[in-house]
Amino acid sequence: MSRIETIPELIAYKRDGNEMDEGLISKVVSNIVDGSMSPVQIGAWLMACQINGLSAKETAHLTKRMAFSGEHFVAEPDRVDKHSTGGVGDKMSLILAPLLRAAGLRVPMLAGRGLAHTGGTIDKLESIPGFNTGLTLEEMATNPCFISRQSKQIAPADRILYAARDVTATVPSIGLITASIISKKVAEGLDRLVLDVKCGKAAFMKNIDDARTLAKSMVEVGTILEVGIVAQITEMDTPIGEMLGNSHEIVEVIECLKGRGPNDTMELVRIQAEALGVDIEPYLKDGSGLEQFKQMCIRQGVEHSIVESLCDNPWSVLPKAKQRFTWQAPISGWITDIDAYRLGTILLSMGAGRNHPDDAINHGAGIELLFTVGDYVKAGEPIVHLDMEDYDNHHPGIGDAYTFSENPPSQSRPSRLIETIYADK
Repeated sequence: MSRIETIPELIAYKRDGNEMDEGLISKVVSNIVDGSMSPVQIGAWLMACQINGLSAKETAHLTKRMAFSGEHFVAEPDRVDKHSTGGVGDKMSLILAPLLRAAGLRVPMLAGRGLAHTGGTIDKLESIPGFNTGLTLEEMATNPCFISRQSKQIAPADRILYAARDVTATVPSIGLITASIISKKVAEGLDRLVLDVKCGKAAFMKNIDDARTLAKSMVEVGTILEVGIVAQITEMDTPIGEMLGNSHEIVEVIECLKGRGPNDTMELVRIQAEALGVDIEPYLKDGSGLEQFKQMCIRQGVEHSIVESLCDNPWSVLPKAKQRFTWQAPISGWITDIDAYRLGTILLSMGAGRNHPDDAINHGAGIELLFTVGDYVKAGEPIVHLDMEDYDNHHPGIGDAYTFSENPPSQSRPSRLIETIYADK
């Protein structure tokens, strides 16, 4: 393989369906990072990967080279993180991180912004006045628990490939998705990682087979790269929790840390913590989880007085939209479904999300669900609050997200956990 030297030769080798060894993958990544590989060539190589697929070995080699393509942290014991593939109402990172810190673990969490109907952890945190989501590498290195944007110095190959995949129709590649997610986690120097792979109408993976394939790929590659890793496939047909939107989800995070969170939200937090070997109950009961949330905010630039006000009365600090519209039940009956994807698109139309990475968002726009699946409501009863800037000229079709029935559900709401993927299976 030493004869393969030029960029066109590297592209052709993968185009013809050959498996690339670590040396060839290393050449590709080096050429991407130093600018030798043009955008057209990057797109061609990505398409070759999309069409021919990446083997487990290729994916592991690519992940490793992407992880170490820039600055990275040295792996150390008790350094943990979680990653979610994204959904509607997914606020678990903000609850889990301080609880894990309360248990004595180090949590270096790199997160992203939301795009389309899925919310972003960074957008939610930026609802808090003064919260710095752009920590430097030096600030990250000395911080025992943080949630920050990915630095340009960490896994730069991923940043380039991620942008290229978005415009070259190569986003669905399991190998490329795996490398993108796991490379950033390896660069964090993790000891253990739990993955939340969403499956359903509002998830990237719509069916269980696709979700299982991605979960197994990430677990296999993470294990090869010596990260203790577990993947949980969870339901994303219905929204998570009661508060949806950026400020709104910060409100629910604080409620959860006070031990008053919705059952489905807390179920996900508990199973993710358990996968990392932590029982969160003591840290909810003694308030140390909430205290660690406060300390994280202060370390990331929020004034002490604002943090205290935030935790005492969140809406005294957080931005909120100017008007509230209350949607009432059109009929009496049992709520049998709430379409999370539909609610996600409504949030997007209200300004709580973005269609393009450069779009500005309204941190105060959001939805509060007063009832959930399995509840009985009477006609005319308020069941949803929508906070937006102007509902007079823009009335979202909230009713399209709800399904009612004359009969109660056959069983109580099942667990959101569908399946767990371990390294030895």
